[in-house]
Amino acid sequence: MTASARPDARRNASPYLYGLENAAVARVLEGGQYGHSDVTEELERRIADFLGVPEAVAVASGTAALHTALLAAGIGPGREVIVPSMTFCATVQAILAVGATPRFVDIDPATLCVTDQLLMDALTDKTAAVLPVLFGGRPIDLRAIQAELGQRNIAVIEDAAHAFGSRNGTRRIGAYGALTCFSFGPIKNLTCGQGGMVIPRTPVEADTIRPIRLLGVVQSQGERANTTSYRVEGFGLRYQLSAINAAIGQVQLESFQAAEDTRRHSKTSRR
Repeated sequence: MTASARPDARRNASPYLYGLENAAVARVLEGGQYGHSDVTEELERRIADFLGVPEAVAVASGTAALHTALLAAGIGPGREVIVPSMTFCATVQAILAVGATPRFVDIDPATLCVTDQLLMDALTDKTAAVLPVLFGGRPIDLRAIQAELGQRNIAVIEDAAHAFGSRNGTRRIGAYGALTCFSFGPIKNLTCGQGGMVIPRTPVEADTIRPIRLLGVVQSQGERANTTSYRVEGFGLRYQLSAINAAIGQVQLESFQAAEDTRRHSKTSRR
């Protein structure tokens, strides 16, 4: 496998910074808690409030969000996950990581996203989940097939790596009942440097993902802060979001609404 390089390629990966990120990172460095900490959990609370949902679970990347969401939905070997053929490889890698089989479906060339009918046409007896990719932040309306998917016990897991802040009608992506996965990578419209977030559908899903993202440790950061021991009660991975990355995310979130309004005004002015 080869990769081409261009003299100006680094410009494509330049994040937008608001000027306060350095100070936020410095405060974490001075505080001495660099891993998953109360800073991480504060970002979770702020994201949940921003979206208007009960809970949000921070992880190390958008890929980690997809992987843990699939695990929380009970997807595993012998099952299929419907996924668009046009997507970043991370979407497929997460499916492979749980031992499931990706079943590719075409996209609508007008939107570059799957449609409800394309998903329905691809379902088989082995389908355990559909994983639409919200390409370019575009919402996908699955209301017409939601009841049938529910009757067939097929989970909807949204790859919303491009879509933090996007809306489906009046509600933001992540706020209308799907198991939603965000990426906060370097070039996303909200960046943590590297990071991700899962918006669970139920408290059970949240309680499943939290120990998985922290090597199976069940205590919260607050509970572990004053003890030298902790419990590990099951399978887990090192998928936690560091306080350093979370601090960047907090600054980005504080400015997100103003930046969104500016972009919307600029787009309206050009019409």
